[in-house]
Amino acid sequence: MMARISFFTIAALYAFIYTVLASSVPVQYCPIAEVCYQVAVPEVSAARDGGNIYLQLRAPISYSWVAFGTGDAMKDSSIFVMYQDGNGNVTVSARTGTGHSMPRYNSIVQLELLDGSGLLNNEQTMVANVRCGNCGTWPGGFMSLDDNAAPWIAAWKVGDAINSADPDAQIRYHDAHDEWTFDLTVATVTDDANPFVGVRQFDNNNRGVDRGSFADPRMLILCHGIIMTVVMIVLYPLGSALMPLFGKWVIHAVWQLFAFIIMWGGFGLGIVALQRIQLDFNSTHTILGTVVVGLLGFQPILGWFHHKHFMRHQHRGLVSHAHIWYGRALIITGIVNGGLGLKLAGASRAFVVVYTVFAILISVIYIGTILFGEWRRRRTGGYEQKNS
Repeated sequence: MMARISFFTIAALYAFIYTVLASSVPVQYCPIAEVCYQVAVPEVSAARDGGNIYLQLRAPISYSWVAFGTGDAMKDSSIFVMYQDGNGNVTVSARTGTGHSMPRYNSIVQLELLDGSGLLNNEQTMVANVRCGNCGTWPGGFMSLDDNAAPWIAAWKVGDAINSADPDAQIRYHDAHDEWTFDLTVATVTDDANPFVGVRQFDNNNRGVDRGSFADPRMLILCHGIIMTVVMIVLYPLGSALMPLFGKWVIHAVWQLFAFIIMWGGFGLGIVALQRIQLDFNSTHTILGTVVVGLLGFQPILGWFHHKHFMRHQHRGLVSHAHIWYGRALIITGIVNGGLGLKLAGASRAFVVVYTVFAILISVIYIGTILFGEWRRRRTGGYEQKNS
């Protein structure tokens, strides 16, 4: 029963976090540092699978042009190109891909340059906030606005500014390109209006240029890091230490269940942030973290069986040792993974040092309570109380 309640509590918490946060801001992908693309789909457009969508292109002025488009190849792609117009603003050109040649201007596409566009950050960054009225279809292609894996492509060229307001201006062959998918079901925004004004802009290195909100992936990553740090180097070790210190299983169980639920909340924030910045999931931190959190899902069940065994036999059994050492191993792995997370997030050296010192201190205290508990158990013949 306890395991069932815990499962539904965690599922409800994760669903709430995902629904509230994952549906509140545009999705973004940054193929290289400071070159980023965003897409937002208003609820009304998603509901009828057509209508306005909102796009943002952002890049340093050291780029001659940057572009991204729908589809998984340049041929028959609907492409959006941004370059400087020579008058302190940017030009956004809708073009149709024809293969390995310069895409040509497509006047059918309904584009509108919105507020917040131009040369920002002391005229060092090109930004184009764009409303497109008919980007769901184009000659040779179609995009469902509720696609959870919509293919997109991008390309960019470093060099001198084009300085043209002509949407059919000549652009030189790209330096590099990339492709990815967007989950448009989490790109839904409430209002059919410019979603980019007043929102913190960021790249995959989490460098922001404006103020933002809690739904900003940088803030999500920070909250994820804080929550998981508290869980792994404070709550879990302290909860584990409560048994040898007080010998009351109820206190231990309630404390660890609380930490367990908070852990899943922190994990949910990490998943939402991961989707927002389109970070490669195949990093050591993300894989190891997912494994640790998943394996910890079995720990309350092992704890329940350990308690039932002890109450019946008044001594530890195989399930008891499995619960104890399984938990200790995962706590240690979680602490190590926290350090890997700091590295992935590009945390400062000072922050890493503070985390390391604190983790070592907590580990020493934790090991001390384990030794104390073993000494007490051997002296008293057991410390778990039936009526606790």
